[in-house]
Amino acid sequence: MMDAKPRSTPLPPGTKVLLAGESDIVLEDPTPYRKLVGELNYLATSTRPDISQALSFLARFMATPMKGHLNLALGVLRYLSGTRELGLRFGGQDKNRAEGFSDSDWAGDPMTRRSTSGYVFLLTGAAISWSSQLQRTVAASSVEAEYQATASAVREALWLRKLACDLDLEEGAIEIYLDSQGALSLGKNAIISARSKHIDVHHHIVRERLVRGEVKLSYCSTERMVADILTKALGEIKFVWCRDALGLS
Repeated sequence: MMDAKPRSTPLPPGTKVLLAGESDIVLEDPTPYRKLVGELNYLATSTRPDISQALSFLARFMATPMKGHLNLALGVLRYLSGTRELGLRFGGQDKNRAEGFSDSDWAGDPMTRRSTSGYVFLLTGAAISWSSQLQRTVAASSVEAEYQATASAVREALWLRKLACDLDLEEGAIEIYLDSQGALSLGKNAIISARSKHIDVHHHIVRERLVRGEVKLSYCSTERMVADILTKALGEIKFVWCRDALGLS
């Protein structure tokens, strides 16, 4: 694949799960697929957050991969072939404190109807921590899906605060940006309604840590949401913007 025609994005926009029986062939030997996904995941967790969503998606089919899944994985290689020089470049900003972005799609997995959480934390202009992961429970609304994603981001922010003390970085509340006004209100206000009372208690870590002053939630428009690249397959224009915002250059 070294000389393969490059692609502009890791996955085609709007990529959905391929189900067995949908005019596709189950691979007789899944080992090559599993090896490829494992190798790509090394990049996704080390220095290439731009392929994290693609690998989170492809890793769901390790048990019974189909030919279509293998073609998608090879498409990620085509993307890497054209962007092999990209890496995280620090020093673009003077901020000495991490800031986070949290986002979620809603019911994006057609098999389970679970949503995908994505968060990223930036320091001096580049990503230092990121995640793209299928949520463990089905969210009954987009607000609940966003709130679950925010809870994951808050847990990561608490660890980064402890790490900041060891590295003599600027202390204080870590700001996390959301593009959901509903999730923002749910985190800041102890409102119990028919729409929110079913949300698991452990997600309310958000509210508790806000009160303690350890994190701060702020609104960010969807157009400026950096973590969008970690929740779904984007079109080229938005993907490239998010990739630049992650500090990849």
